[in-house]
Amino acid sequence: MATTQITEKSATQGGIRNQVHSLLVLLKEWMKLFAQLFGLSKRGKARAWKIRIGRKGAPTATAGDADLDQLLQRHRDLQDVDRIAKLAANYCLPESDHFADPAHVEKLMRSLIAQNPPWLFLGKNVNGQGAQGGAASREFILREQITREWKNVTLHTPQDEWRDLPLASLTIRPTKTMNEVWKARMLDQILPPEVLLDRHGRGEIFIQCRERKRLRLDFDTIQRKVEIITRKPVPVPVEMAGDGGMESQFLYVLLDYSASMRGKSAVLAMAVISAVLRANMGDREARYIFRRFALAREIFPSMLLPPLQAKTLAEKDALLDTILQTNFNGEATHVNDALRAAVEDIEALRDNERISADILLVTDGAALIFDSTRELIEAYNVKIHTVMCTPTSNPTLEAISESFTSLDI
Repeated sequence: MATTQITEKSATQGGIRNQVHSLLVLLKEWMKLFAQLFGLSKRGKARAWKIRIGRKGAPTATAGDADLDQLLQRHRDLQDVDRIAKLAANYCLPESDHFADPAHVEKLMRSLIAQNPPWLFLGKNVNGQGAQGGAASREFILREQITREWKNVTLHTPQDEWRDLPLASLTIRPTKTMNEVWKARMLDQILPPEVLLDRHGRGEIFIQCRERKRLRLDFDTIQRKVEIITRKPVPVPVEMAGDGGMESQFLYVLLDYSASMRGKSAVLAMAVISAVLRANMGDREARYIFRRFALAREIFPSMLLPPLQAKTLAEKDALLDTILQTNFNGEATHVNDALRAAVEDIEALRDNERISADILLVTDGAALIFDSTRELIEAYNVKIHTVMCTPTSNPTLEAISESFTSLDI
C-alpha cells in the first residue's frame, strides 16, 4: 500500500516537472520571438563579406578611390543599382529585404570593384584614356529621368448648378401636338392609329429638338498645389577611347541561370556582370559575347544560333539590359556542356575574325569538370575566369581557371 502511494506521488511530481519544463521552453521561445520583433536581441556585429580571389598570374593592385568613385557614379547615372535592387525585391526571399535597398547594392558593387579582380580591368578606360593612347571622345546613352515637383496650378471646377437646363434635356422631347407626331421616327409613324394616339397621349413619342439654345455651365477657378511628374530622356556621357585593341577586353560571359541561382546568387551575378560591362564600355575595341546555360538543351541562344555580341556602346548597353531580364528558371547546371559550347564559339571567332576571348563563368554550382572538358580547354588554350556566387569550393573548376573568385556574401 505504501509502495503504491510513493509510486503515484513520484509519477505526479514527474508530470508536474515535465509541465513546468514545457512552460519554460515555451516562455523562452516567446521571449526570443519578442526580442526579434522589437530588436531587443543581443546581436553581435554583422559578419564581414569575404571575397576570395585566386590568381595564377601576378596579383593586380586594388582600385584607386578616384576610379572607384567614378565607376560607381556611372552605375548610378545608368540606373544599374536601382535595377539590381528591383530584381532582388522581386524574389521575395529573406535576403531580398537587404538587397532591395539600392544603398546595400551599391555597397556590394563597391566591395567587388575595390578588389580589382583580373576579369574587371578597372582603371584602363574609366578615365577615358586607353592603354594604347587613343584619342578620347564622348558618346551618350539615354536614360529616362523622373522628376517630381510641386507647383501651384489653376483648376477649373464646374459649379453645382447650370445656368440653363442641362444639355441632355434639350436633345429630344416628347411630342406636344399631333402635327409633331409626323416628325418622329419612322418606326413610330407606322404604328396603328390607336397605338399612335395612345403613345402620344402618354408622352412616349419623342422628336428631336431642332431649336438649339446655347447652354452654359460656369466654372470656378481654384488654386491648388499639385505634384507634377515629368519623364524625359537624359543623355549620360561616356568617355570613349582606344584604337588598335592591343589591351582591349574580349570577354565571353557565360551565365548560369538555373533555379538555384534565384535570390542572392542572382543579385551577385548581376552585380559582377554589370561591373564588368560598365568598367570597359568606354573602350571602342572592347567586345562582349554572351550565352546563358542550364541544361544542354536550355542554352540561350540555341547552339544553332550564334551567341549575342556587343561591339558598340549602344550594343553593350542593350546587352546588359538583356542580361538583367534573365529569368532564373533552368532545371540544372550543366557546366561541361556550356564550356564546350563557349570554346567552340571562341574557336569560330579565331577562324573568322582573328580574335580570341576569355571566358567569364558566373555560377553557383559545385559541378565536376570532366577530363574531356579540361583537355578541350587546354587544347584550344582558352582562359577561364570563374566567379562562384557561393563560398562553395570547386577544386576541379578552380584547377582549370585562370582566376577563381568566391563570393561569401
